[in-house]
Amino acid sequence: MIGKEELRKKMKQRLNSQKGSERRKNSKAIEKKLLNEKEFLTSKRVMLYVSKGTGEVETGRIIKKALNMGKEVVLPVISVREKKIRLVRFKDLKQGLKKGPYGIYEPEGSRSQGRLRIKGLDLVIVPGLAFDRKNDRLGHGKGYYDSFLKTLPKDTPKIGLGFRFQLLKKIPTTQYDISLTKVITN
Repeated sequence: MIGKEELRKKMKQRLNSQKGSERRKNSKAIEKKLLNEKEFLTSKRVMLYVSKGTGEVETGRIIKKALNMGKEVVLPVISVREKKIRLVRFKDLKQGLKKGPYGIYEPEGSRSQGRLRIKGLDLVIVPGLAFDRKNDRLGHGKGYYDSFLKTLPKDTPKIGLGFRFQLLKKIPTTQYDISLTKVITN
């Protein structure tokens, strides 16, 4: 089996080589599926992520629709010093975004916001470089999401968003990797 680092490199190349029109079309298909998922429809407080523009599933429209549906949207902020993800509330699209550590977008002024409780999340939506049929996830290798996912109550739904080519038969995993509830592809 291919190693994690080699697979990360391969998947990053594939993500970055997508045509913008293809990424937008496939992102819309994924968005449509997610918006019809029971876990999404019944959730009140959703953790999403802002796509980095590096080939990831585009999440801007999902965030906008969640806000318009009256959901509380929570975004991750990476704390490099603490080596963990902090949660901040994203109130509306006028709030603005800026690039934080590792090129991950976060709400303007989020560094001064207080922390939110993890236990109140109804749904967690995460990115990944690759996924497999057992709902395992391969991230960028920093461990932030796996550490965060470990802290969630076991019954909190965790959904990964990825393109069809990111869903593999099997990906390499370790005891530190956390499986998701499901993965949605186009």
